[in-house]
Amino acid sequence: MPLINLRLKNHSYPIVIGSGLDNQLVRLLKKHTGGNRVFVFFDSAVYALYGKEIERQFARKRIKHISFVIPGGEESKSQATLGKIYDFLLSEQISRTDFVLAIGGGVVTDLVGFAAASILRGVKWGAVSTTLLGMVDAAIGGKTGINHPRGKNLIGAFWQPSFVVCDLKYLNTLPNREINAGLGEIIKYAGLIGAKMESTLKKYCESGDILNLKKLHPLIQMSAEYKAKIVIADERESNKRMFLNLGHTFAHAIEKSIGYGKLLHGETVIIGLMAAVNLSIKIKPKSAAALSDYKNLVKEFLGLVRYYPINMENVLKSMKMDKKRTGQIQKFVLLSSPGKPFIASGLKERTVKEALEEALSIYKEIGGIYG
Repeated sequence: MPLINLRLKNHSYPIVIGSGLDNQLVRLLKKHTGGNRVFVFFDSAVYALYGKEIERQFARKRIKHISFVIPGGEESKSQATLGKIYDFLLSEQISRTDFVLAIGGGVVTDLVGFAAASILRGVKWGAVSTTLLGMVDAAIGGKTGINHPRGKNLIGAFWQPSFVVCDLKYLNTLPNREINAGLGEIIKYAGLIGAKMESTLKKYCESGDILNLKKLHPLIQMSAEYKAKIVIADERESNKRMFLNLGHTFAHAIEKSIGYGKLLHGETVIIGLMAAVNLSIKIKPKSAAALSDYKNLVKEFLGLVRYYPINMENVLKSMKMDKKRTGQIQKFVLLSSPGKPFIASGLKERTVKEALEEALSIYKEIGGIYG
């Protein structure tokens, strides 16, 4: 059972990766709750499939728990849903000795983590990640928050969990589209890590079986290890942690411009990665050869993203609200080659527009069926 220890200056916690981790979860809860209550927040789809079983197990193990089900989808990462969570916790008279547990994908861990960060000025929490995207990215690193009509993740806090459990059994019932979305973040990591992960990802693609957990496991492990390493080096995203936003400046703007939920976050990341590679080559033309294979890999996965019409001007407008900008200066994470990211700023709007236009053109040409 692979275990990653994310060791920070003032707080450390384990990231447990494997299949069938129910007993490990119980042990972690008992360690961190000391017999106090656990407020369990489920994604609605996860609760429908596993909720009763988890509740029965907690009851057998004498873990005092109270459940709350959150509707699935990006729309739930809102002030309205957050308010309902506050109302629930306060009506149950939550105390600082109680524990908050999020069971679901990135939406639930982001939302519930922020509730834990802000209720009573902060209570302990943990995450059981049930989606591929959550396992490799969203659940790790303590970034919590909600969306705002003006942009994605504009309201939030850094609030590290007590543990993260990535139980691969949940991937068996995850829709193929959600697997593809999670692969968007894995492709990002291949760009950041370089040759070793790029090679592993290619072999995974060649297998033709995206639900092969044996082949997916090492990709999850490498992604989680890289993110943990970056978070240890830069917990508050003042420097290196910004590299994790490769493709995301475009992706967040696409999500905002078309309306949250039309495309999954990981799907927009794949489009954003194509735009970022295009922009990298425009900024550093000599990088074209080094990025050729990676660009083809991104293109292969872009063909799996369902097509949804995207207005380029609306995306460019949304990008101006990106939280990673400095003043009015936009920042982009780009690649000199796989494994060599860099941050660019002060780029000409025309250059950015051309990179995005090329990406959207490829997406329109090869994207999946509209729906």
